[in-house]
Amino acid sequence: MDPAEIPQIIQQLSTAIGEYRNVNSLTVAAMVVMIFDWLLTFEMEVSYIWQAPWNMMKVLYLFSRYLAFIDVTVAIIFGFVVTLPVESCSRIFQCAAVMYCIGMGVADIIFTLRTWVVWGRKRHFGIALAIFYVVAWLTFVIPVAFYLKSLFYVTSPLPQLLGCAPQSPSTLFSISFAGAMAFDLVMLILMAIRAMSLFRSGNSDLIKVILRDGIIYYVYTFIISALNFFVILKLSKDYADLLLTMERVLRSVLSCRVILHIRQQGEHVVGTRKGPELPK
Repeated sequence: MDPAEIPQIIQQLSTAIGEYRNVNSLTVAAMVVMIFDWLLTFEMEVSYIWQAPWNMMKVLYLFSRYLAFIDVTVAIIFGFVVTLPVESCSRIFQCAAVMYCIGMGVADIIFTLRTWVVWGRKRHFGIALAIFYVVAWLTFVIPVAFYLKSLFYVTSPLPQLLGCAPQSPSTLFSISFAGAMAFDLVMLILMAIRAMSLFRSGNSDLIKVILRDGIIYYVYTFIISALNFFVILKLSKDYADLLLTMERVLRSVLSCRVILHIRQQGEHVVGTRKGPELPK
């Protein structure tokens, strides 16, 4: 080794350690958000989910809520266990990617059903939404599959400090979050149009629910998808998964709140009508 290269190597390792710690810190922050929200809504969950009869929405809720706990746990293992062999790193990451895609898909099913219900459960509108959802989900999943195919692992230069070291020359992964942004933006526009329509009809209570669980939630998910897109495309490849766990948790949290708030709203009669109900 050329002695002149030593300072550069030390600088690169220092940068890698810093980026590794930043990613792990965001993963821990996502876990804190997930647990905190679960504690905040646990009483509602017992009332509106556990005591309710089994149906499609109950299954979707449980998948969206508790699959996230598995996802985040796997992300914690991947980030903090520095003694994993390269083969284990690959298997864990692939497993995490599959669960991640399923979890994102389940959350977006809930958001799509929410939009369909707010628009009056119109058949043709529902078919169009279903087609759009499938296209958006495939736009998310296919780039992930190609990214996983291009991924390879190298032995960590500092196994005492750095764990799994995935490498990929591809930024194709960013397309997934471009698709997520498009999905969120379309849903946001649809909810805004519906809110304006209801505003003209004077249904202020329903508008409040739509603004909280529709428009505002889609703004949150759009922003985190946009940030993920920017991070993957523009920052260091070591930062590729900086916000992945946070977005996974945010979609889980918000989709579960959608179901809880709709069921809560359904208990309160507004004038002579109830709040919207999701399909059984």
